[in-house]
Amino acid sequence: MKTRLAATLLMGLAACAPKSEPAPPAALQEVTFTATEFAFTGPDSIAPGFTKFTMVNQGAQDHHLIVGRFGDGQTLEAVMAFMKENPTAEPPGVTWHGGANAVAAGGSAGSIVDLAAGRYLAICFMPDPADGAPHLMKGMLKEFVVAGTRGTAVAPESHGEVRLKDFGFTLPPLSAGTHTFHVVNDGPQTHEIQLVRLNDGATAKEFLAALAPGAKGPPPGVMMGGPGAYSAGGDGYWPVTLSPGNYVAICFVPDPGSGAPHVMMGMMQEFAIPAS
Repeated sequence: MKTRLAATLLMGLAACAPKSEPAPPAALQEVTFTATEFAFTGPDSIAPGFTKFTMVNQGAQDHHLIVGRFGDGQTLEAVMAFMKENPTAEPPGVTWHGGANAVAAGGSAGSIVDLAAGRYLAICFMPDPADGAPHLMKGMLKEFVVAGTRGTAVAPESHGEVRLKDFGFTLPPLSAGTHTFHVVNDGPQTHEIQLVRLNDGATAKEFLAALAPGAKGPPPGVMMGGPGAYSAGGDGYWPVTLSPGNYVAICFVPDPGSGAPHVMMGMMQEFAIPAS
């Protein structure tokens, strides 16, 4: 009888004991790269795992930061030699894993990338308005290594999916505010999503016309970043704040066959964010 009573008391005490709270999720590893004319400064080594990249543009020109991973045996010297001979082609042996699309001077952009161990580079393909030469040919690239103990952070909560394909975008419902979108490249080519906020009354066609060689005056819009470029099958996460206005999503990655930017093959989508 006493044994049964003691057991009952212990069960009651256990039921009344405070329950332990689950441990909060580990914070994302965060790294910052600073862009200037014509260089990146940033870490030389990053731990594997989910990592939030931020590029801060402290230059006078538009810059972006595309994250590439070297394949076995690939070298920076080989990449540079290939790009010098083939300025509109992708260097073999490099896969693309996000980063940050172009922002104007003083802006910042980024993405969340699940980094595997390996050798990487940050690279800017943007053309110099003065001579049309890609910034990478003027030294705007940086090697870094991903090594060490993998972080325990998990993928962020997604508010919708952005799908990239040959040649278009599938966008989720969009509204004003801060969101994190899961970006997936359904390929089979490399794609990016460059966000542009159009000036009031301007159209995407007018914006693109202002980027053409020989065009005069600034384009009627502002580069607002994006999550970088992804090889076929790649994915990442894009934190973005949208305010009311008119926008266009663009892919400027060149087609391997023709060299024409994907935007010229229809990979462009206008959308509006209404006032709440």
